[in-house]
Amino acid sequence: QTNIFSDITNGTLPQVSWVIPTDADNDHPGEKSDYGPEWVASVVNAIGESKYWQSSAVIVIWDDWGGFYDNAAPPFQDEFGGLGFRVPMLVLSPYAVAGKKNGGYISHTPYEFASILKYIEQNWGLQSLGTTDVRATSIGNVFNYSQNPRSFAAIPSSKDAQYFIAQPPVEQHGDPQ
Repeated sequence: QTNIFSDITNGTLPQVSWVIPTDADNDHPGEKSDYGPEWVASVVNAIGESKYWQSSAVIVIWDDWGGFYDNAAPPFQDEFGGLGFRVPMLVLSPYAVAGKKNGGYISHTPYEFASILKYIEQNWGLQSLGTTDVRATSIGNVFNYSQNPRSFAAIPSSKDAQYFIAQPPVEQHGDPQ
């Protein structure tokens, strides 16, 4: 979970990075720690305060919906059924569409996990993997590349990158579900 910090510091951040927190920092119910928000803030702040901000999109997603109730029924997609409960997604970028209130924009487009992959494929001119990315709607419509880039505002947090870098490695158990 901390390679991204050295990649930023060393100027070697790849064009696409997938960063996954340790069990202690992943926000899953039942974990003995709830440093997930601080971990996300440390990653976003490291990118936002670096030379990479002007060309970055930080997409924060959870692999679970974060609760045990959703007031909207999941849409039926194909012979495998629906998408399941909705999960939050945050897009932080100097080119994220500006909202009308407090700078935030809420997209009402139904996305799925493969929507991120579809955006990557379209943005870099890559072929489809031919899986759920075929049906997915790209998240490209949450960006406005013709607007003036938005400046970065750090996320207040009680833990910074150095806190997470200093954590000793521990055995990971993965998703408890």
